[in-house]
Amino acid sequence: MAVIYSKQTKDTLFEVRTHGQTVRLYSNGVLHSQYNPNHIISGAIWDLLVLPSFFKSIPPKNALVLGLGGGTVVHMIRQFYPECEVHCIEREMQHIQIARRFFKIPKDVKVIKGDAYEYLEKSTQKYDWILDDVFQHAGGEPERGVAFSDIFKLYKKALAKNGVLSMNTIGNEQLKELKALKNDFESGYVLRHPLYENAIISFFNNGRTKTTFFNETLKYKALDTRRKTCRLKVTLRSL
Repeated sequence: MAVIYSKQTKDTLFEVRTHGQTVRLYSNGVLHSQYNPNHIISGAIWDLLVLPSFFKSIPPKNALVLGLGGGTVVHMIRQFYPECEVHCIEREMQHIQIARRFFKIPKDVKVIKGDAYEYLEKSTQKYDWILDDVFQHAGGEPERGVAFSDIFKLYKKALAKNGVLSMNTIGNEQLKELKALKNDFESGYVLRHPLYENAIISFFNNGRTKTTFFNETLKYKALDTRRKTCRLKVTLRSL
């Protein structure tokens, strides 16, 4: 795998590596994003971040991505919802520049440099879909720096009436924490990938959510796990 970009800041080494058409972003050795324009569904944990939206029969009109990284999830949102307005909050300027330059995120995607949760606290806008992929890196391992109990009220404030929340989590302790908070929402699901410790947790505000909508969506070519060429790996259960 070739390193096509490398920059050392005060405390972080940023690298962009490529293999064929695949582009990957690393920060201090932690893989943050992977994108291949020929394979929007890559077989990684990021695939699962977009799946919670398929529980709803009405597509989201707007989405807020917390933690841009290289912008992999932006490409997936636009693949399935080309009319969806996408806003992203990213505190690391290097990630923003890399997402624009190497991951080629669409020019009409609004990217704001700043702290994701400070933005939620100050913003008055409502979103149909919030995707939280905020991770820090310490000792070569990804970690979350804010307790969910401190930010759940911010999600509720920013979500539209029938909104969807997708969250990338890691470890059983985070899962237990979220189970204790699930009563703040109408329903929730856990989506897992067999090769990752991470779990994607989805919560839903008022409005119908049905596994029938979800299962019908997975019949699309890129998501149909019955096909040998399908890269999607996912198991689903209620939270």
